[in-house]
Amino acid sequence: MGVHCLQSSFAGGEVSPAVQARIDSPAYSSWLKTARNFFVHPQGGASNRPGTVFMGRAKYAGKPCRVIPFVLGESEAYVLELGEKYLRIYTASGQVLGADNTPYELATPYLADEVAQINYTQYDQTLFLVHANHPPKQLTRLADGTFTFTEVPLKYGPFMLSNTDDSKKLRLTPYNETASSDGVSATLSFQPIVYPNLAVLGYFNNVWFYSASDYGLDIAGIVAAFNKEFADAGFSAANLGGIIKIVSPQATGGDCNGMQFVLEYRNSFTRPAVLTVAQTLSGGANKGELIPSGDDKFLLESDFDLFQPGHIGGKFALTHAVESQYLSGTLGYQSVSQTLKSGGDWQLRTSGVWTGQLVLEKSEDGGKTWQKVKYFSRADGEENFNALGHLEDTADMYYLRVRSLETSGEAGFELQADAFIQEGVVTAEGYLNARQLVVRPERQVALSDWTSDWAEGSFSPFSGYPSCVFFFQDRLGLAGTKREAQTVWFSKTGAHSDFGHSRGTLTDNDAISVNLSGKKLNAIHGAAVCGRLLLFTAGSEWTLSCSGALTPTNIQVAQQGERGASRTAPVLVGNRALFVQARGGCVRDLFYDYNTASYIGNDLTLLAKHLFFNREVAELCYQQEPDNLVWCVLDDGTALTLTYLPEQNLCAWTRHDTQGLFKSVCCVPNRGYDEVWFVVKRTNGYFVERLARRLGSKEPQDQVFLDASVSLKSETPFTRLGGLSHLEGLPVGVLADGNVLAPQTVKNGEISLPRAVTCAHAGLLFTAELVTLPPSLSYGDGTAADRKRRFSGVTVKMLDSRGGLVGTDEAHLTEIVQRTDEPFNAPLALKTGDYVLNLSGSHSLSPAVVFRQTDPLPVTLLSFITR
Repeated sequence: MGVHCLQSSFAGGEVSPAVQARIDSPAYSSWLKTARNFFVHPQGGASNRPGTVFMGRAKYAGKPCRVIPFVLGESEAYVLELGEKYLRIYTASGQVLGADNTPYELATPYLADEVAQINYTQYDQTLFLVHANHPPKQLTRLADGTFTFTEVPLKYGPFMLSNTDDSKKLRLTPYNETASSDGVSATLSFQPIVYPNLAVLGYFNNVWFYSASDYGLDIAGIVAAFNKEFADAGFSAANLGGIIKIVSPQATGGDCNGMQFVLEYRNSFTRPAVLTVAQTLSGGANKGELIPSGDDKFLLESDFDLFQPGHIGGKFALTHAVESQYLSGTLGYQSVSQTLKSGGDWQLRTSGVWTGQLVLEKSEDGGKTWQKVKYFSRADGEENFNALGHLEDTADMYYLRVRSLETSGEAGFELQADAFIQEGVVTAEGYLNARQLVVRPERQVALSDWTSDWAEGSFSPFSGYPSCVFFFQDRLGLAGTKREAQTVWFSKTGAHSDFGHSRGTLTDNDAISVNLSGKKLNAIHGAAVCGRLLLFTAGSEWTLSCSGALTPTNIQVAQQGERGASRTAPVLVGNRALFVQARGGCVRDLFYDYNTASYIGNDLTLLAKHLFFNREVAELCYQQEPDNLVWCVLDDGTALTLTYLPEQNLCAWTRHDTQGLFKSVCCVPNRGYDEVWFVVKRTNGYFVERLARRLGSKEPQDQVFLDASVSLKSETPFTRLGGLSHLEGLPVGVLADGNVLAPQTVKNGEISLPRAVTCAHAGLLFTAELVTLPPSLSYGDGTAADRKRRFSGVTVKMLDSRGGLVGTDEAHLTEIVQRTDEPFNAPLALKTGDYVLNLSGSHSLSPAVVFRQTDPLPVTLLSFITR
């Protein structure tokens, strides 16, 4: 007797073979064995993904790049192509071009292998970008089609903890003569990875120097081989307890910056590398480099060996206590007093018999320019003045003086400034030696005396730069440098480039720095703002919150878990953060649970672990409309979608492939839906492509289900379709006037159509496939799981669909026939209905329904009823 089995939903997505025996699970009836180039709708159906629209070639055919969003509103969104030292801009209508009709391009400092680690956030019309090897940058939209890419002008910090050793002092002295620098060796230190089943080859500066005699890692052998090969050139290697350290010659250390030490791990010496690890020498400087002097340049001196070439571009803060200062004297007709230093508070007393005006003047640039602070006018017979005042409430130091303006008689004066603490800030511009840097003042240093109250800037080539950026309560947040991996810095409120603080007592809007104190040194890898600030480190998850506005005195930091996160940026879905767990092969969510009054989360990949086996998630983005999809790009070039609707307990994974490799993904809003953009590595280079809108129209000729596609629609019939030079020499699928044509090969950037049409799409074909699990059946004497069964037929419920093949295996697929009485050559309209098919196949312990779509046409499956 036949049994009818209904699979009314595919909301479980593709599941791992490890759970396919769990017929006891309530969700079993919604699971799939395979969901390839399909995605699951929140309502339970599954649709084949649309194709991609070719938007442009990446600048370099052989170098990787990525796409990131830059959204300025519902009607203005850009996609940025970031590659080797360049940035290009796209909109939904195509690539932004310059006045010369070439791609609009801005220069950047990022190398090709660095762009994947760029972290970014947006504030108004400015996009902030950070990378651990470069100062923070900002992309600003100035006007339509006009952008600037500049360094974020960070002021007055941030700084590391102040020096606490009274024997270590710094001072600032004039720098009047050009001097030459000492040489400094370039170095690198790293702990190599050990793979017992892989053999190792070693290269330095593109020269092969080492082959292992056996599998595993022999650090002593690598070091010995390196010294034998490169010692005569002045290089040396050392084994420091499992850490390899390479040192270049001292005099020419600058020439060695950028040289690479490479280890290749192979299954055998004759096969390609399984893994390549490259380390770069840095921190060197050449002997004899001349550092010119200048009016605004000074010499920062240390009484111990402190400075390195990597300090160039970094800051130092020197703090001095300035005693109360006093001036007195007399002023005649148009004369001016000497100057004194003030931190803000002043008192002026006048005496004598005089008439006219005196004016108190201030200078913020050491006496170069002066501004009037207050006038004092006296007529004959009036009393003299005894005035108190305070300049702007800042941390700057001022010069004060008194000037007479056409006075008659002699005006006596006494000018007094209260004692104050001055924190001067300087920026390093040149390296001389371990005890001298050439610097330019950013905020005046009060005295030339030695001081032990100093601090080193947190950002420099030596200390590293932030690897994470965000905004929280109108403060720019930066986090995670090489030397301060667990530190978070906040700018002043509303002043996003100012990391300074007030003199004396901290104020509520002063800049803030916070250190996460965990059990281990775990670098901050990502951040997300969802009510509180969520911070993800290599080994744990943290929240940073406050009662009311964020100030230096009301910060609350709490550790929420110890899962850890990779460097893949998290995404927000509603009130939940999705992040990639440490080691890169697991996606989790994190949210506040009111029942437990704590942050909890789930492993969203638990039922689909096979999709992540030996892979890492490289990028995430969230496409909210129309189907709540989280797109993932894996390091092997596969793309995955997660249909994520936690309020409905919906978590469904599917996978996507193409004739190439997906390398990057991002999402930007458009009218009525969200656009997904990719960088795809194909035969002819790297392409920027946009996922076509699925069913933007239900007309059969408007369906785009081809990758890297080009379309043409015209009132005048045509027989040639161009614009396909990016697919030169490749066979492409064609949909012309709603009919599927035989594949054509691109020649000279175009294809010839067999007949004239008014609408055509051409691009790379892909196959969409959906395979079910065996039905869960029980008989009177027990389960049917170990009994052979055969599907004799299936009813397929479809929505707005055309075409498709159904069967029980690849050898037994039957076409779904939808054409009835339509005229010859007329395209079929998209149809909704039930299609009943008889199936042929053998008995099996694991019978399955296989649905395959090989034509560039839309298919939406709502249910299968098998017999």
